[in-house]
Amino acid sequence: MNLIGLGARGCKLVEHFRQYNEYKIYKIDFDLVGLKKDGIFCFPEVTTVEECESKFPSMSNFFKNATGRTILFTSGADILCASALRVLETIKVRNTITVVYIKPDTILSDPATKLIDNAAFNVFQQYARSGAFENLYLISEEKLFDAVGDVAIANFESSASGLVASVFHIINVMNNSQPIYDNYSKRVDIARISTIGMSSIEENMENLLFPLDFCSEKSYYYLIPKKILDTDQKLMQKILTQVKNNIKKDKIKIGFGVYETEYEEPYVYVTCSSSIIQGIEL
Repeated sequence: MNLIGLGARGCKLVEHFRQYNEYKIYKIDFDLVGLKKDGIFCFPEVTTVEECESKFPSMSNFFKNATGRTILFTSGADILCASALRVLETIKVRNTITVVYIKPDTILSDPATKLIDNAAFNVFQQYARSGAFENLYLISEEKLFDAVGDVAIANFESSASGLVASVFHIINVMNNSQPIYDNYSKRVDIARISTIGMSSIEENMENLLFPLDFCSEKSYYYLIPKKILDTDQKLMQKILTQVKNNIKKDKIKIGFGVYETEYEEPYVYVTCSSSIIQGIEL
């Protein structure tokens, strides 16, 4: 799988995936040190969205070996986000594309960032709904801050990007693993606007990384240590009760899978998807 980090935040995020062997990493930003053959592309300095277009360099050779599933990570807080569609245009013929968009905190954003964010947030969703993207994952900077919790300021950005990378990696691994038990069914094809999050077995709570409106389906990934799988005779009923209660409460399609894990404690991850454009007053 190819992972593209576009802009400073996207590059920091994809760097966390280097510890895993499943991914080919590409980074695009200003002042990067490294070679193109190693997935490093130093973008020309720009100060405006217009320059992102006029100074956009050819990337055909840079991406010549990028085929298959590709995920682009970018944030509206980075001006290079404005080049995202040009980057994806280079590889779209050979790749199935997913975009992960980190939406900046609009209260703290300056006017230029707000313009970039508004354009990216809306255009990415239109592309996802049209089927040009396999999926669009939205992450709210505010929700991400809440999920990271108490951490030293010096470690905050690393903790935030590490959390996103960890959840995406786990969900990707589970999607390519055989569950011990599941009730998954074919996804709603037009529900391509999504988010990710964490949940819990003991506490019926969810911590989604974007406040997704009009969710039409959810998937839960229950990662359970082998010792608990072998000894907890009430676990299955507990999971089924939780899933059924969520179906009744949310009145949506919910699938789940139970997976054996080497973690010492159980973990639950969730994806939530919608077919409705977000951020529009109805």
